[in-house]
Amino acid sequence: MFLLTNKIPFPKNYERFIKLGEEAAKQNNLMATVNYYEQAYAIRQDFPLNLVLVNTYLEIGENEQALSLASEMKEKYFTCLDYLELYIQILIQNHMFIQAHSIINERILMEQSGEMRKLVSLKKKIRHVELMYRQFEVSKIKELKEELNHLSAHNYYEQLAIVKKAGQLPQDEFIVIGKTILLDARVHNLVRSWILEELVSLHVKEEVEFLWRDNKKYTVIPASIGGPLDCAAYQRILLFLEKELINDDPILLVDVLEEIRLHFAILYPLADEIIEDPKLWAISYIISYNHSIAQKFQIDENHAEIEKIQKIQSKIRFELEAMVL
Repeated sequence: MFLLTNKIPFPKNYERFIKLGEEAAKQNNLMATVNYYEQAYAIRQDFPLNLVLVNTYLEIGENEQALSLASEMKEKYFTCLDYLELYIQILIQNHMFIQAHSIINERILMEQSGEMRKLVSLKKKIRHVELMYRQFEVSKIKELKEELNHLSAHNYYEQLAIVKKAGQLPQDEFIVIGKTILLDARVHNLVRSWILEELVSLHVKEEVEFLWRDNKKYTVIPASIGGPLDCAAYQRILLFLEKELINDDPILLVDVLEEIRLHFAILYPLADEIIEDPKLWAISYIISYNHSIAQKFQIDENHAEIEKIQKIQSKIRFELEAMVL
């Protein structure tokens, strides 16, 4: 008869690690608590454990780790105001002020019953932390603003990485420097578009000037427009392509939509002014990928108009290709 002599007292399973983590927490051994919870989370990624682990990270000052973990289940945090409050706390602990403001603004627009007072209170909390940050992190803010003032010395990818750090500025300073970037012809068009999208999410209600891809100045009120994919032209192109391709060629649909999303970022926020016939734009995209499929749309009847659209699409492709050079 074979006897097992090497007993395993702590089997590697989810429940055991949870129990060990709870015991460590009772003894206020937070590092051990985190270690056990992390091992449990590696086995099963559920939201209750995500919450517990995120809170423990905050307790030991691992703010970036808390943000990374919470972001994995971001939508879950938005289902309830108490969870949302925790997510906002994580953002402001990481000085992600612009993102925190944007999330609260979006929630305020939803105007769910009974939430307004708490949302306003959260907004005040963000502003309070911003004020403290401005007082005690003067050199850090100055260094970031210097980087942003010299964006043009960098290539597209470096510009985008630097400009995304601007989310760590207090809201009013972000808006001021954002307006400057929007008028800088040496900053890539997609980077300017990103700044404009952030002003949209902050619901800036005053007129803002920006340089578009034709290097001409335009004026917009950010609070009155949506993002690049919210415009009517995109929605009509999307509907047409889904109707025509989702059953016959779903792979082609995915490929085309991936490119179109980039094109609309380039055309933002003037896509509706540029795209007069969304159907022909959709057909032009199909032609560039699979000419034989496009034949069923009687393209010869609209040859001249499609040629014009293809020239615009080619220019956009050239702009995007230039980014990787």
